[in-house]
Amino acid sequence: MSTTSNIVTLLAIAAAVVVGLAILIAKRASKGDANATDQFKAKRLLSANEIEFIGRMESACPEFRFHAQVSMGAILDPAVPSSDRKAFMRIRGQFSQKIIDFVAQDRQSGEIVAIIELDDRTHKAEIDNKRDAMLKSAGYRTIRWGSKNKPSAVVIRAELFGAQRVLLTPTETIQTSPT
Repeated sequence: MSTTSNIVTLLAIAAAVVVGLAILIAKRASKGDANATDQFKAKRLLSANEIEFIGRMESACPEFRFHAQVSMGAILDPAVPSSDRKAFMRIRGQFSQKIIDFVAQDRQSGEIVAIIELDDRTHKAEIDNKRDAMLKSAGYRTIRWGSKNKPSAVVIRAELFGAQRVLLTPTETIQTSPT
């Protein structure tokens, strides 16, 4: 066999391998795309209990905007320079996948007024205390209410405003005990 025919044969084999790999990759990609829709399903953002409660908070404090199911990564950053990538990512990993039930935000200023947790049987005090400490170190106040014994609108308003005199309407006030 001549050198030219060897080169032609090798090129033909290389082309066949490339075409074969391209076909294999295309089949796997199309198979993955076809099954991708089978891998996901919709889920409710809030339970019926949480929907009722956010409505109660919105009625009690129309001055605030309430955000549900907020990632702690949306409101916290590590207190180390991002140039220290290793420390930054280690600290961020402590909270980035955690979710807060509700965030109360002042409509006018945009400031976060409080972090609100609606605790049920799935909450564990040790874990909650660590989360609350992280939030407190960033300057946030966490309010925890029981899921089965949710507060009234008056109590919600008093706690969120944190004042001794809580405005209910322009002409009606209620005295609350200091916290």
